[in-house]
Order: sequence, then structure tokens, then C-alpha cells
Amino acid sequence: MTTIVLGIDGANLELINRWKDSLPNFASLIEDNGITELESTTPPVTSPAWRCYATGKDPNSIGVYWWRQLVRDERTFVGADEIPLDSKCYWEYLSERGDDVAIIGVPLNAPPRPVNGQLIAGGPFANPDDYTYPESLSEIIEEKFDYQLHPETYPSVENATKDEIVADFDSMINQRFDVAEWLLETESPSLLNLTLFYINVMQHKAWDATEVRGLWETIDERLGNLLEDNMDIIIHSDHGLHEVKRVFYINGWLMEKGYLVLAEEDNQGASSIAVDEIKNALGLLGVKSLVKRALPGRLIDAVTSGRRLIDPKEYESRIDFERSKAVALPQGPVYDLSADDSFVNVLKSELESVVDPKTGNEVLSGVEFADDVYDGDLRPDSPDLLVRWNDGFEVKDRHSDAEEKVFGSQHGVIADNAQKGILLGAGPNLSNEHPDKLDAYLYDLAPTLLHLHGHPIPDDLSGDVLKSFYTTASEAAERSVEVMNVEEVNTQTEHKTAAQDVDDRLRDLGYLE
Repeated sequence: MTTIVLGIDGANLELINRWKDSLPNFASLIEDNGITELESTTPPVTSPAWRCYATGKDPNSIGVYWWRQLVRDERTFVGADEIPLDSKCYWEYLSERGDDVAIIGVPLNAPPRPVNGQLIAGGPFANPDDYTYPESLSEIIEEKFDYQLHPETYPSVENATKDEIVADFDSMINQRFDVAEWLLETESPSLLNLTLFYINVMQHKAWDATEVRGLWETIDERLGNLLEDNMDIIIHSDHGLHEVKRVFYINGWLMEKGYLVLAEEDNQGASSIAVDEIKNALGLLGVKSLVKRALPGRLIDAVTSGRRLIDPKEYESRIDFERSKAVALPQGPVYDLSADDSFVNVLKSELESVVDPKTGNEVLSGVEFADDVYDGDLRPDSPDLLVRWNDGFEVKDRHSDAEEKVFGSQHGVIADNAQKGILLGAGPNLSNEHPDKLDAYLYDLAPTLLHLHGHPIPDDLSGDVLKSFYTTASEAAERSVEVMNVEEVNTQTEHKTAAQDVDDRLRDLGYLE
């Protein structure tokens, strides 16, 4: 019997509950089995969340804290794609035992590592030239299903609901379900893990628009085909989502406090100037339609919306580490750069007191020491503080037009990440029948799936087996949890993804300004 795991990036109870009448398969599953909130990682971001899900470990255990992060000794920043995954994914343990697995679209899972079965990498790190195991699988799915790894056009707030963009995203959803159904029929894997990443990009840009609901209706319809057989199924997200009303630019705040010092720019930045000048010239000439034939998608969006494009590496290179006491990344991580051991306490207290002067509302729901959040000793490059934000707020590092800005209105996205995702289980062995007993974290799913399949739990995982997620009559609920010693995985696989390609994709997605 196959266990099916359907991961939906950014799935949240607010939209599912609002749209239940249009999602009959979700509604039926929820009515029969219940649904509960799933605590994401801290910070609740696609990177590191999907790696945490796959490994059963928290961000500190895998050494990834956001899309980019500080290397303290070198006083520079690196992308998460440059940090090798030296932990095994839970399906690799099953695969090594001889179980057949089929893994489709899990983000941050590139380059593909060998499995006993099939693996199709997903998310912005996946390289179109090297994204499947076995390697020949890419040619098969491209020919058979017209499989498309990344969107033709990345949506912005201004264009997300255009017919051609919505149709492209709808097609990608269908392709992934087509491949899943094909592998179920031809391979009968013991585990099929299907993840839909790009739906969340549309939610970021269009939130609850009719077109986003239409994509969810496609997911619901295709989900129905997977429910025809008597299989165990888990549906979950990596984090939740909420509508953004106000933005807190945390590095702007640090600059205002005198804690972050930047070197002066030599010029305005070539890409920033280019956007303004191209927009003005095209407006005067009346030939804006020529833009699409002359410029890359992310520059088109900047031209039409008036946004500037600023390379994060250029911004990072201007940080004066000698005079700065702190620097922050979007969505949570804050680094103490001072030599004063007491400063981090001062910084924590001041952040806890930040109030939006326009609304009078507190911005942050919590500011925590990283060593209170993460397992084990902190890595040298761990952030020192982690901030959580209240509903309606987004935490960015800086405004792309005015880096000294501290507060602003919604900018670049309509909805942003929230701490609570979703978790739903159904089938002979799984149920949400006791949601009040289910205090579930994202990294609990790996050990829970391993135990369901009768595999020992590696002793270095952060997560726990969710015994109350199993039906009371199931063998997994009755069986004791077995623990095993582990070794780190070999990370010598050549990474063929060009860093610039990844950075461009992250900017297209809105994760980097």
C-alpha cells in the first residue's frame, strides 16, 4: 500500500475554510478526519522549511536559516543553495532499506540524490539541466507530460491574475499530478511525495483572488483522483500565509537606531537607473509594448510597476562591519555584530517595543534568543535573535527605493508567511481524530512517516513521532518507537545550479529585492 504525502507551499486554514464549498474533496476529508494547524520552522519560510520537513531537523541542525545568511568570519553572505545538505532526507532512509519511493517537486532538494525509485527536484534551486533521478527521467516526463520545471513568467502584484500567467500555473499543477498518477500506476511506490511549490507564489502576489481560488479548485479536483484507492494520505504545508497591511523594514529601524551603518553608494545602481530611464523613455515614445520583446521578465515588472531592482549583494557589500552593531534578514533572523555581550539583551528589549506609528499596533509578537528556539549548540553562523510578527505585518530587511525607511504600506506582495500551516491525515492508519492532542511541528512529519513505515528513528532528529496522528487501531499506534544511530550523508554531489540563476529566480519570486 502506498502512503501519499501532498505538500502545498503556503496552504493555510483561512483560505481553505473560506473556499470549502468550492473544494469538495478537501471539505470531505476535513469533515471525516479533521484538520489542524502545523507549526512551521522559525523563521516560517520556504527556505529552510522544506529541508527541515525532509530531514526532520530544525534550521540550526541543518545550518540554513533563510534564503541568504551571514558567514560571520568572512563578513559576507551566502545563498542557501551554496550550503550542502549533509543530512539524509527521510525518504532516503526508506530507500536504503529497499522501499520504492517517488519524490516529486520538494523544494531545496537539488541537485537530485540517488534513491530507490524516482526523484524530481523542485523549487527555485532546481536546475533544468539536472533535476531528476534517474537522469533519463527528465526526458521522459518532458516528452510524455510536457513537464515544466519553472513558470514561463513570474507573477508580480500587477500581473498575477492575467489569463496567460494563471493558465501557466494551472498547467504546472496538472503536470505534477499527471506524473504522480503515472508513477502510482507504473511503479506502485511505498511512498509518493508530491509537493506543489508555485501555488504559493500566486498566493503571495494575488492572495485570495478568484484566480487563486481557481488554482485551488484544480488541486482539489486532482486530489480526488488520489483518494479513490484506500491509501494513507497526509496533506500539509511548510508554513501559513496572511494578508499584509503594513511593512516593517527592520534594517531601516536598525539604521535609525544607529546600530547598522552602510557605506555610501558610489552611484544609484545601474539596474535602478535603468528602470527609471527605460520607463520614462518608453512612456515618451509610446512604445511600452516593446518592453516584452526586449527585457527579462523581472525587469518588465519593475518597469511597469515603478519598482527598482537592487542586487542584495551590492547592499550587503556596503555594510560597515566595524561600525555596525547588528544586521537583520527579512522574516526573522537578526545578527549581533557587537563585541558587547550585553548588547543582544538591549536589542531584544527594544525590538519587543516597536510600535507602528501609523496604526499604534505592536509589530512583533515575539523576539526570541536563537538558543531558546533551536536544538543543541548554536552554529557559529546562527542568528542571535529571531523575531515573530503580528498578523497584518510583513518584516522586510529594507525598502528597495529608500533603505532608511522604517515603515510602509504593502509592497511587492499582498500576503506573506505566517507561523501556522496545515496538517490533515486520512486513511486506514492516519487521522486528525484527536486534534486537541496533536501539538505538531513541521519537522515531526519525517519521524512520523518513518515510524508509519516501520523504520527506526535516527537519533539526531529534532522532530518527534506524532503517535496521536495514527488511528488508535493502527499497528503504528501500538508499536513502540525504535531509535537508531546515524551517520552524515555524503555531500560530494556536484552542484550544477549556477548561483546567479538561483538569485535571479529568487528575485523573480519576490524573495530577494
